[in-house]
Amino acid sequence: MASLGVNAYRFSISWTRILPRGKLGHVNPAGIKFYNNIIDSLLLKGIIPFVTIHHYDYPQEFENRFQAWISPLIWI
Repeated sequence: MASLGVNAYRFSISWTRILPRGKLGHVNPAGIKFYNNIIDSLLLKGIIPFVTIHHYDYPQEFENRFQAWISPLIWI
């Protein structure tokens, strides 16, 4: 990307990679390391990372408890 002159990169963070069980589980250190490596690599090349959360990716806990998008409780 740097050789093409790209100076910014937008990517999504998978919620389930960081918090596989939602709010009841622990943070996944391997998921944090994965995204830290991406960000560090971009910064080393002078590329500004723009991070978003992939909002269609639900932890299994939320799918089980709320049926994700089909439940009005997911918006509370």
